[in-house]
Amino acid sequence: MFSQIDRQIVSRWRRDRFGGARSGTRVAVVGNCQSFGYSYGMKLHNPGLEIDRYAIVGKSWATLDALVRTLSNYDVVFAQDFGPGLLRDDGDSQALRAALPSVHRLPFVNFSGFHPDTIYLFDQTRNGKLVMGPTGVYHSCLVLFGYLKGMSVDQTEALYNHDAFDYLGYLGVWDSAAQEFLRAAAEVGMNLEGDLARWARRGNFMYTTNHSKPHVMYDIALKAMRKAGLPARDIETDDYLVDDLARGFILPVYPPLAEYYGFKGSTLFKKEHYRLSFRPGEFLTMKQYIAESFAIYAKHQRAQLAHARVDGWIADEETTRMLSALSAEALKRKALAA
Repeated sequence: MFSQIDRQIVSRWRRDRFGGARSGTRVAVVGNCQSFGYSYGMKLHNPGLEIDRYAIVGKSWATLDALVRTLSNYDVVFAQDFGPGLLRDDGDSQALRAALPSVHRLPFVNFSGFHPDTIYLFDQTRNGKLVMGPTGVYHSCLVLFGYLKGMSVDQTEALYNHDAFDYLGYLGVWDSAAQEFLRAAAEVGMNLEGDLARWARRGNFMYTTNHSKPHVMYDIALKAMRKAGLPARDIETDDYLVDDLARGFILPVYPPLAEYYGFKGSTLFKKEHYRLSFRPGEFLTMKQYIAESFAIYAKHQRAQLAHARVDGWIADEETTRMLSALSAEALKRKALAA
């Protein structure tokens, strides 16, 4: 089956052969699921550009050579970093830049400050294949801990309180998350320190650790265009929002953390949903999310659920004792308030 990038390459070749004279400056944006936001943002800042998006989000039939030959016909090429295993010949972004030195790098937006409890589970019994949960690749440390320690759904839900977050260091992750984000941006030649401060003043700007809200993509797109010498105008982008990533999973910013940051949090999880014309989609409460996670984990062997952070908690008697006590105390307070 053709991937997104395969179809785009074929489409570009067809247009070059049968589409007649070219119009405007040709721009290509190569990247992952964030590439739509970058592409749309660039078009918004300069509607006269002819922009094509090459989404590398799964294994494709295309080779690096095919991609290079296609991109060589563009005036400006932007690309996020990508590793081997996506193109058929295992070509990566480093090889792409070697073949096309004029490629302008785009950062991969990854920020854990709003979702410090979120982790990925790699099944080491299946060559590191991702374990899928109720919200796809995104799992909760506390839910996994509760399951592995034999806690009930209610006991696990009670772990999501201010004292537990404080004990685990979740209330102090901002600085390290910001430093890592800014370091990654600097690696591709961008200083986003002022942008990060501006986004933070608006509240939560991430749907998950690696899916940002659209204004983040648009701001970076504008900066990338100007760096590449493309004409770009300032515009109130909120008036033209098209949010592709909102169709995917959305993780809540839990109230203890959100309150610490000064905005309203939630415990509602949104499932991915791409056919909005049929149904509005599905949501999970915290209790439902935990129950569904437990049901999925029960189908796996212990070795398939290994994670360094959670395994470290379990191996440390003090951490295990403290989390169990904080859960019991939260349940007690809830019962007294009822």
